[in-house]
Amino acid sequence: MGQFKLWIYPLFVKGVRNNGLDLADMWRCSQYDGSKNWDIELKKQAPRLLMTAKLTDTRLQYMVEIISGMRIVKMYSWEQSFADLVAETRNVLNAKTESPYPTLQNILLHLKPGDLLAVIGPVGAGKSSLLMTILKELPLLSGSIETMGSISYASQESWSFNTSVRNNIRFGKQFTKSRYNRVVEVCALERDFERFPFGDKTLVGERGVQLSGGQKARIGLARALYRNSDIILMDDPLSAVDTSVAEHIFDKCIVDYLCDKIRILVTHQIQFIRKATQILVLNDEGKCLGLGSYDELQSRGLDFMSILSDREREPDMKAEDGEGEDRERRLNGYDTIIKFQTTSVDECLATRNVTEVENTEPKIADEYRETGSLSGKVYSTFIKAGAGPLLFFNTILFTIIAQTIYHGSDYFLTQWTDKNQNTDNTNTCEQNRDAIIYSLLMAALFIASLLRAITWFVMFMMASVNLHNSMFYRLLRAPMYVFENNPDGRILNRFSKDLGTIDEQLPETAWGFNLALTQGIGGIIMIVIVNPYLIIPAFVLIVVLLAARAIYMKSARDIKRAEGLTRSPVYSHVSTTLNGLASVRAYGAQEMFEKQFYVYQDDHSATWMLNLTASVAFALIMDGLCFLYIVIIFAVFMVFPEKLGASDAGLALSSALLLSGMTEWGVRKSAEMESQLTSVERIIEYSKLPQEAALTAHESRKPPADWPQKGRIEFRDVSLYYKGSDEPVLKNLNCVIKSGEKIGICGRTGAGKSSIISALFRMVEPKGNIIMDGLSVGSIGLRELRSKISIIPQDPVVFTGSIRKNLDPFGEYSDQYIWSALEEVQLKRAVGDLPGQLDAQLAEGGANLSVGQRQLICLARAILRHNRVLVLDEATANVDHKTDALIQTTIRDKFSD
Repeated sequence: MGQFKLWIYPLFVKGVRNNGLDLADMWRCSQYDGSKNWDIELKKQAPRLLMTAKLTDTRLQYMVEIISGMRIVKMYSWEQSFADLVAETRNVLNAKTESPYPTLQNILLHLKPGDLLAVIGPVGAGKSSLLMTILKELPLLSGSIETMGSISYASQESWSFNTSVRNNIRFGKQFTKSRYNRVVEVCALERDFERFPFGDKTLVGERGVQLSGGQKARIGLARALYRNSDIILMDDPLSAVDTSVAEHIFDKCIVDYLCDKIRILVTHQIQFIRKATQILVLNDEGKCLGLGSYDELQSRGLDFMSILSDREREPDMKAEDGEGEDRERRLNGYDTIIKFQTTSVDECLATRNVTEVENTEPKIADEYRETGSLSGKVYSTFIKAGAGPLLFFNTILFTIIAQTIYHGSDYFLTQWTDKNQNTDNTNTCEQNRDAIIYSLLMAALFIASLLRAITWFVMFMMASVNLHNSMFYRLLRAPMYVFENNPDGRILNRFSKDLGTIDEQLPETAWGFNLALTQGIGGIIMIVIVNPYLIIPAFVLIVVLLAARAIYMKSARDIKRAEGLTRSPVYSHVSTTLNGLASVRAYGAQEMFEKQFYVYQDDHSATWMLNLTASVAFALIMDGLCFLYIVIIFAVFMVFPEKLGASDAGLALSSALLLSGMTEWGVRKSAEMESQLTSVERIIEYSKLPQEAALTAHESRKPPADWPQKGRIEFRDVSLYYKGSDEPVLKNLNCVIKSGEKIGICGRTGAGKSSIISALFRMVEPKGNIIMDGLSVGSIGLRELRSKISIIPQDPVVFTGSIRKNLDPFGEYSDQYIWSALEEVQLKRAVGDLPGQLDAQLAEGGANLSVGQRQLICLARAILRHNRVLVLDEATANVDHKTDALIQTTIRDKFSD
């Protein structure tokens, strides 16, 4: 308990049963108590440290086992002659990790420079898995893959890191202006650069939030081209752009610019496969249905049109002749088409050189940092979060009671010793009574200390829980721009290290400060009782220590804040690297990312070491000042030995030693506590994040339970501004969408199509008015609005957990309805074959599903809710034409009204 006196037992043994108590016994037992208390203090840390070490060892051992189980991949020299370049697969049998079924079976390929292989197949056929296998990202069950030469990879889910567009394209390679301009031209990025505020030096933001889906896809493709690799792997880069841009990229980039490379293109765009030298057709089991040129496959009677689509029957797909028909087919079934201002590809390419922006290249905004001493609100907020008035009062009360009993027992023991020295009676009723009184004092001390510790740590545990909940709630309710402007690392830093500090370090540090403060006050009182003059050096000591602390804290606070800030880039960099790990390894950029990690880690380690060094230096100064104080006390006793009796001198020395030790310890702990409270300060900062509008409206403004009955939507002078921008994305939009209408919204990349969805869902509060079935969406609660609109987004969202929870997170529907929805999207068989079926677990981000399957999960989720308003944001961009047809047919059937 920290205050329970172990030396009561030897005192009782000798004092009560044998020859009484004397001063020497008391001092020996006191010294024994001091040494054992430190021993117990150290030993009580052992279980926690042992468990931490064991957990760390288990996690490291797990990683070692994973690495040990990986197959060593033979890496060929990157310095190969052009004639030797080859990509070859032999009898490949591949399986995704933990999957009971192979993803690819019996794939045989042999490619040479100049070959263009188009890989087509239905959703979930294993097209992306083929590229992952070539990149050595997925294991081989049998067969072999040999690649000679360097590889570039453009992923289906475009990956970018938070730097400028130019750096995302260069990806560590030296900047060569002529090559860079040519790559930008063939990827149709010039017009986009002209519209960016800083041209190609514009920051893309965390996860590329400043870019549209098409821009991210083209920047990813440009990165693959600028690398000038020998083998180019492209995972459906054409699906995220409009038809005219897709035709330009295919003709100018894939066919012409990469004509001397080995190209493997996964695509759902059937109109482009005629120009491929080889076509690989996969079925839904990952087996090869055919391999050869377009004419060869046609001559064999393989109708891959029927595999992928029943609608694509037109033989001529030339851009200038087929564009109108293609658009007509894609927009078939839509009653109205809203056309945004768009620009032709020719206009996009009018400027042949990348505009050189003279403005200073922007930098990532620094994380906000407080300055100066901690605000009193930090302390008050922490206390309010941890304790109501009753708990806080009880904690203070038990602290006072425990400390009073502690020092009172010391004083009682002194009087008892004096009494034994002045009398010869060693076994009287008075002696027994004193022993009983002291025993009761010890029992009371034990109970009071126990209650003190319980209330103290309960208060800190409640503070940690409440601060976490407050921050978590405010973060969930924060507007989208908060996430767009704050890298993941900043958020992770607060939920990991800062909360960890409050959970583990702050309670123990504050407890040490509490003990030191109360024992220090008690020590001063005891010294004053024995000899009031001794308070003078004690007062001087306290003043000097506090002055030293004030000087130290001026630097310590800022060092601790800097240590917290430099930790965020480490988390962000690790998160970004893991998200794009396949691309990093494909480009051989491990060393570049490793060096950047060490830069961030060195910055953090430097501030951490500075914090540690300053703390140790401060402790040494404290020890030196306390040693000087003890020397002065001893000198006083030696100069005036006749002024004090032996017991009073012993009590004064004991109290002086306690006072100096506790004062030094308390000052150190108070400094540590204030440094650790910067974590509370950072969490409180996120507990004050701006919030979206209310989830529910006032009772008088709540819509009826069956609203909207028709689903009529009217936009009245709607304009939309993003945070920090004076330029509207939507400008005075006026239109009416009648009940039952299917509306198609057209426009070039970045025209504002997705911004309409943001305005409708109030992800960004628009200016103007949006009326839905007679009610302004701005007057009702966000939950009431968003629960009545279903969406199938461009990037399908799947959560970690069971399929059931993904489809029906609130448990509103029976299994029968869920299976019916899965049958509508043709996933019933696939889910039924999984272990656990509806309870089968999906990996993080749906990594064990293809992008198309994730899209179908989102469609099934929309079918279950059956809202009157359904929004699709390029929902068919990442699926084949057969699945595209399935989605559109399902929408027309299930949402016909």
